[in-house]
Amino acid sequence: MEKVDCLYCGKKIDADQAHCPHCGAVSHYQKRGYRAGERRRFALLFVALTLICIFFAFWLPR
Repeated sequence: MEKVDCLYCGKKIDADQAHCPHCGAVSHYQKRGYRAGERRRFALLFVALTLICIFFAFWLPR
């Protein structure tokens, strides 16, 4: 298991822990993948909604 330094207290913690057992701070190492996935999903949703709006703007009767 990979050990990383806590960003707040500087002690070694496991990279997959959600919180530091020493100071209780949130581990940002685990959250990076989650945020990247959320950003991608938001971008795909934004593109899909934009395409739907363009479709309805041109093909619906006025």
